[in-house]
Amino acid sequence: MKHTRLFNSVSINYGLWVKWLVTPLVLISLVYGGLAWFNANQPEPKSRPNKVKKIRVFTYPSKQQNLQLKAYSQGEVTAVNEIDLKPQVSGNLVYVADNFVSGGIIRQGQLLLEIDPTDYELAVTQKQAKVIQARQQLEHAQAEADAAAIELASLGRTQVSDLALRKPQLEQARASLAAAKAELEKAELDLARTKIYAPFNGRVAKESVSRFQYVNKGSNVARLFSTDLAEIRLPVNLDDLQQIRLPSAYFSNYTDSQYTVELFDGMEPSANRWQGKIVRTEANIDAKTRSVYLVAQVKDPYKSEFTPLLNGSFVHAEIAGAWVDGVSLLPKNSLRNNGQLWVVDKNNQLLIVDAKVLQRTQDHIVVADLPNKTKVITSSLAMATAGMKVIPINNKHKASTSVALTVSGQHKEDNNAF
Repeated sequence: MKHTRLFNSVSINYGLWVKWLVTPLVLISLVYGGLAWFNANQPEPKSRPNKVKKIRVFTYPSKQQNLQLKAYSQGEVTAVNEIDLKPQVSGNLVYVADNFVSGGIIRQGQLLLEIDPTDYELAVTQKQAKVIQARQQLEHAQAEADAAAIELASLGRTQVSDLALRKPQLEQARASLAAAKAELEKAELDLARTKIYAPFNGRVAKESVSRFQYVNKGSNVARLFSTDLAEIRLPVNLDDLQQIRLPSAYFSNYTDSQYTVELFDGMEPSANRWQGKIVRTEANIDAKTRSVYLVAQVKDPYKSEFTPLLNGSFVHAEIAGAWVDGVSLLPKNSLRNNGQLWVVDKNNQLLIVDAKVLQRTQDHIVVADLPNKTKVITSSLAMATAGMKVIPINNKHKASTSVALTVSGQHKEDNNAF
């Protein structure tokens, strides 16, 4: 009985082990074996060639040419001569020229104003009388001096004083005559100053007198400016000055200057334009802007009645500089932030090259040592790496703003810059 119970107990424990331990292990082994068989016998996918993605980019073909470097600036037009007209005598105005009005055209030597000359004519007459009296006194003193000299000589007196020879009286008479003549010249000068003439060809900027008005000596009656030449001060930084190769202490005149400048009153193609020359630099650096001022002159700025270069107007300037050979003109957006260019090689791969920039303008850059017909990328890329494949597309988009270029000695409009 005791052995039978022990056997039954062992049989029950063995059954529990089989149920809870062996059976799960067998099931797990079967599942793992099945998965391994399926993985070993599943069909392999067909391999596909790895295609490299190509990016489409706009390119601009470079062209080596001869260009004239230019600098750009702006400034205000002023007259070479601008003065306040002030009478040098006082009196009532008896004549005012018809063109002596604001904006009136005046010619050098023209009579503009006349002050009543009556008082000054009387003063001239009085001074003429004094000159006559002084001349008579001199003649009388000379006669007395001659008589004294003869008398002393007849008496045999060789050593006599100047007083005995009446020399002081003679010198006084001569001085009186000189003073009388000076007073007469002053009176005649005042009489001549009653007529005020135009000092140059020009315009009346403003006037403040009318006929019969009394004017004081030294009072402002008008402001005049000349119209033979106009001047414009043009600030240029040192880099631009070096690029156009203009001497920093340049000085010349309008006739002899070899540096031309084109002025225009707007950025649109229909803007008015005038031709001028750089005649000098101010030969010092502005402490605030660190710029050098060039002085340009324009001849006959009021020659055209419809498009005059008005005094006080603000203009833009394009300053012609030195010629350079074998350079390329590229759109400004082709230059990257680090001073490099992205170009496309013969295998349609992107290359990164350093740009030798000679000049930067508002819309273009001038680059040296760039091979002819180089495809320069103008598109923006999120990430550009050397060797990446690209599809170049020639950019035929016309520039929105035409830029005047001097190419091979001719002045042309480059409307296909982009």
